[in-house]
Amino acid sequence: MTESDVTRLLNESKKELDRLTTKRTEDLGNSINYIENELEIQYVEGKITAYEYVLNADEANK
Repeated sequence: MTESDVTRLLNESKKELDRLTTKRTEDLGNSINYIENELEIQYVEGKITAYEYVLNADEANK
C-alpha cells in the first residue's frame, strides 16, 4: 500500500466521521440507533488514528 493510498483512506475516513457526527443531531429513532452510530464513530476514529500513525511512521523512516 502506497502513501497516497493511505492518504486517500484517511481522507475518506475523515469524511465518514463528519457524516456520522452530523448524524448525531438527527433524530435517530431509538437508543439502539444512537448507540450504533456512536460505536461507528469510535471505529472510524480508530481507523483515522491508525492511518495517521502509518503516515507519521513512514515520514520518520525517510
